[in-house]
Amino acid sequence: MSEKPFWEGKTCEEMANLHVKVTFVAGAVLTGITDRSGHIRRSRNGSIVPISANRGAERFVPYRDIESIELLDDPKYKRIDNIEDVHAGDIFVAKSGNRYDIRCVDPRRGRPVFAVSIEGEVREWIGSKSFAYALRLKLRLPDEPGLWLDKDDNTWMFKGGSIQRIRIGTEKWNFDRPWISADGAQAWHVAPFRPVKAVEA
Repeated sequence: MSEKPFWEGKTCEEMANLHVKVTFVAGAVLTGITDRSGHIRRSRNGSIVPISANRGAERFVPYRDIESIELLDDPKYKRIDNIEDVHAGDIFVAKSGNRYDIRCVDPRRGRPVFAVSIEGEVREWIGSKSFAYALRLKLRLPDEPGLWLDKDDNTWMFKGGSIQRIRIGTEKWNFDRPWISADGAQAWHVAPFRPVKAVEA
């Protein structure tokens, strides 16, 4: 399995909206969000730093003075450094920076071997030698009083460490389920939750 840099073969448009860390040959380091023109836009002062010689639908080609480009972790994900703790559903991050969805783990060959999906369809096996770390989605549970939506947009009320699913009709709320623990197995099953935002009528 090829361990080319994650950006190789992509267009500038495909590289847009990624949070990256760019290390230059001279030692300078820059982080920011890429755009479709092959630039990094720095939010602090609004400046633009070109990192690709091409733009738009053209192939992404880093400038010669760039030593490496790495993807930075999304804060919605927990980083897992111990390969023994990785399981199906996590994201395998290779030493090259490439990321793969893990379909299953085969622990029988000494160190784990992972079946990963590439571009959503193709299954490929990747060994532990390529492992840098894994990412796991953080599932938020209700932790403040009020209304919350689950992953399927069902409405729940949180109060005193417990939650209850409710149906909101035209004139009243229908409490159609018993109260359950806000951090119990049933709650994890419908996570992640997000608080309901109030909207003025």
